[in-house]
Amino acid sequence: MSAILFGFAPVSLFFLLSTQSYEFFLLLNVAIMGLSGLLGIKFFYDGMQLMAEPEIPGQETRTKLLQFWLFLYAFVGTQMAWTLRPFFGFPGEEFQIFRQIEGNFYLNLIYLIWRIFGWS
Repeated sequence: MSAILFGFAPVSLFFLLSTQSYEFFLLLNVAIMGLSGLLGIKFFYDGMQLMAEPEIPGQETRTKLLQFWLFLYAFVGTQMAWTLRPFFGFPGEEFQIFRQIEGNFYLNLIYLIWRIFGWS
């Protein structure tokens, strides 16, 4: 995942220097990190499937358990990243290490999309 994020760093830097919309830049970085996370999880899942022997009894159960664990990993990981985001602030605000936590990642992502399209 970190190699994929490193590959997207020039794209993020380009839009940082060329756009004035903070909401767009924030949504772009969420998309980049989401894509990197999905690809990292996919590589992990494919590697686990490659190592598994399909003829062993209970393999289907182990595969379902791995899929559930990866979904839970992604769900909890996004919320933990939202909660522990000390260095991403909002332009015009003072730097704060500890901020008030409002809502969750998914509600704020929906609100961000609404603000970009001017619905709110």
